Amino acid sequence: MTSRSTRSLIGGVFAAGALALCAVPAVAVPETPVDDTTQAISQKVSVPAYFYPGPLWDQLTRSGTGVGLAVANPYNGPGDGDAQYTAAIKKADAAGITVIGYVATGYFGTTGMTTRSGSTDPDEWMRQIKADVDVWYQLYGGAGLGGIFFDEGLARCGSGNTDVSRYIELKNYVESRYGDEAVVVDNPGTGVEECYTAAADTLVTFEGDESSYRGHQPEAWESSASPDKVWHLVYDVPDEARMRGVMELARQRNAGHVYVTPDTMADKNPWDTLPPDAYWNSEISLAGGGAARR
Repeated sequence: MTSRSTRSLIGGVFAAGALALCAVPAVAVPETPVDDTTQAISQKVSVPAYFYPGPLWDQLTRSGTGVGLAVANPYNGPGDGDAQYTAAIKKADAAGITVIGYVATGYFGTTGMTTRSGSTDPDEWMRQIKADVDVWYQLYGGAGLGGIFFDEGLARCGSGNTDVSRYIELKNYVESRYGDEAVVVDNPGTGVEECYTAAADTLVTFEGDESSYRGHQPEAWESSASPDKVWHLVYDVPDEARMRGVMELARQRNAGHVYVTPDTMADKNPWDTLPPDAYWNSEISLAGGGAARR
């Protein structure tokens, strides 16, 4: 789910579950049946805010605590510091929104992705990731940065829990240096094995388009987890009526964090804008409604 604030991507960028996805034209889909056994949950609209500070950040901030998390991503990571981001993070924090900083983990080199120095060595990846975490807090900790978003995440525990242990190490690193209250999110963009519940406060267990989401089968552990543990990101949902259906489906799937957008993969980045006002305001309202089952 990598992006630049200039809205041009580098590399083969989306998270594991989204790497193989492409935009699918909207088709008529029957309304999803409501599961009478599902309990009402409280949701937050949590946004990969891959756009430069300005009107879109202002729109996001005006929604206050209707927004749970906002991922800041100046340049596929913290960059060198930007006064506009400092101001945007301060305003969002004052409005009750937790802003977390984007850090790529490159699947720890297991898919051939390299560090900025050109290495696939997991130890080199670990050094780069921790350095990026430190830069985020050096630049924006004073502005109210609330945690870290680890993108390009692995989804399997790995032999002897090798893979998940790296993400647990990162969570411990963030919390030991910047406080237990720091929010740590991992984004594999697909269903993860239950071992990863120890590796992050929140896991992005779906990232893809509406058609894929309709057929998505969550991992068994998600249904009994705290809703705050689960985040679903759904793009190419073209209108408000279809958005309402996706929001209801996310509620049934116990996703305490959700973001639905009409944006598409046409420019390879469905996270570089926010929905139109009416769509956005309805989404915020629906998430906060916690509607009981019929």
